[in-house]
Amino acid sequence: MINHQQAQQILTQSEILIDQEIIEQAIEQLAQEIKHQLAHKNLSAFCIMNGGLYFAGQLLRHLDIPLTINYLHATRYIDNQGTSELSWLQKPQQNLIQDKDILLIDDIFDEGITLEAIVKSCHELGARSVNSVVLIDKLHDRKPQTGFQPEFIGLPVEDRYIFGCGMDYQGFWRNLPAIYALKDL
Repeated sequence: MINHQQAQQILTQSEILIDQEIIEQAIEQLAQEIKHQLAHKNLSAFCIMNGGLYFAGQLLRHLDIPLTINYLHATRYIDNQGTSELSWLQKPQQNLIQDKDILLIDDIFDEGITLEAIVKSCHELGARSVNSVVLIDKLHDRKPQTGFQPEFIGLPVEDRYIFGCGMDYQGFWRNLPAIYALKDL
């Protein structure tokens, strides 16, 4: 784990891949698509913690439709090491899911294993429908073999370690309003 000084140094050694203006435009566009397709549903939005927090806050201010807001927290990462097991830190109660139209909000569609497992869990808890929205789609060929993908995707990004807009660099920089990556040296 790095300290605050090291985190600051990381930022100075990084470049902006997607600037704040483009991100804001993508979020507004996603909100329009969601409203167009889901405004008639009994919608319950769930922020997927921690990564989805920044994006959810930005997206929800553009969703001027009736919905409830909640959160869940599931991870496959323990000490920054990926595992095959989904670990629930805050699983939604069945009464918050059952017979509802769920909108899952997350920061990135990387390999998709966690998001796909959360969608499956929502169906098992009796959701009427489950849709997911992500700000970023990382472009690579390591996506789920099932063909799963979010219904709403904001922006594509190259296959690099990125941070900002909810994504972190060793716990830091989720709060940045743009998407960054370390400069190629």
